[in-house]
Amino acid sequence: MTQDTAAPPTRPAPARGEALLVCALIGTAQMTWGVIVPVLPLLAEDLALPVVLLGPIIAAFAIGRVIANVPAGMLMRRAPVRPLMIGVLLALCAVTAVTGWAPDATWLIALRLVAGVLGGAAITLGFAVLLAGAPPERRGRVVSLATVVQMGAAAVGAVLGGAVVTVAGVPAAFVAAAVPVVLAVTWDLARPARGYWASVRVDAAAPGAASAAAVPAQAPHGLLIALAAVSFALFFARFAGEQGLIPVLAYAQGELDPLTLGIAFALGTAASAAVLPFVGRAVDRGSRASVLIGSSGLAAIAMLLFAVLRNPWAFGAGIVAYAVATSVANIVPSVAIAEAFPGRRSGTVVGVTRTAGDLGAATGPLIVFALADTAGAPMALLVLAVLPLVAATWLLFARRR
Repeated sequence: MTQDTAAPPTRPAPARGEALLVCALIGTAQMTWGVIVPVLPLLAEDLALPVVLLGPIIAAFAIGRVIANVPAGMLMRRAPVRPLMIGVLLALCAVTAVTGWAPDATWLIALRLVAGVLGGAAITLGFAVLLAGAPPERRGRVVSLATVVQMGAAAVGAVLGGAVVTVAGVPAAFVAAAVPVVLAVTWDLARPARGYWASVRVDAAAPGAASAAAVPAQAPHGLLIALAAVSFALFFARFAGEQGLIPVLAYAQGELDPLTLGIAFALGTAASAAVLPFVGRAVDRGSRASVLIGSSGLAAIAMLLFAVLRNPWAFGAGIVAYAVATSVANIVPSVAIAEAFPGRRSGTVVGVTRTAGDLGAATGPLIVFALADTAGAPMALLVLAVLPLVAATWLLFARRR
């Protein structure tokens, strides 16, 4: 006697271009704040606000992201992800577009806070869907693609913001920041990324999903902590080092000027975009430990060398090497999330790691510049070099356990 059992639902394999579509949703969401980076000071000037208020205005957005990351990831288990994602993106468009007409500082801070909440939710949901839907044999390449799209969106966003505010004024720049998101959402409405959206829907409907939704015992808990530590360390080093101490040293001892420093960072972005597809293939072939430790070690060496580099060519080469190393270092942690926390479970983990990263971004500049002031730049560089390397080593051991 045989007993019929219902086969668990299967998800369609993602079609060609679906990964790029999800990456576009993530990248254009990030563009909403990249576009307005050169515009916010001009809006504050138009409102006759003191320069000191730029701090709370910028911080409001970061606080909103911290508030939203984990709740957005947890909400994936309770709500249909695609309508939730599209709704969040459209709300982000609306809030961003009207910010250019903020009448005073109170409204401006409130709108940036709401934009931070919506932006944090959109990125968390987008990355969770991307990691859940990426085919196991292509996860490294999908994460590499996402990183390249993010870097490209950041570069295009800054240019777009500067161009629009120059030609059409401040309010138009805020409207322009929302346009790429609308285009990406329209793309998904016309040709949905069905394979990726189904990756979380099937996970909820499958037999045993209720028990699988709980994080298993000791090893994944330890892995989650290690992933959060890596995210904290990478954002700590990026905001305190790449966007903080390194430019200061570039002017003070590297003999670079704003133009040559910008060129060095642009070359670093271009080199990263060229290298990442090959790194993704290597990760998919199983080169996890070598990629993780190799990139972290290269980043540490480059960071330490900034203490002694004096020639502008050498300092610029160090910036390029550091940019490539830190870009590569992001690949393995994302793949580890997809492997250990599949389906809807990835949402909570992405929210936790992104929150840890935002905390690192907030505390890093404060700690590093205080350390540089009291103990000197070499000691601050040592901290920036060691922290990500230790976190990467911790993650490597956590994965093996």
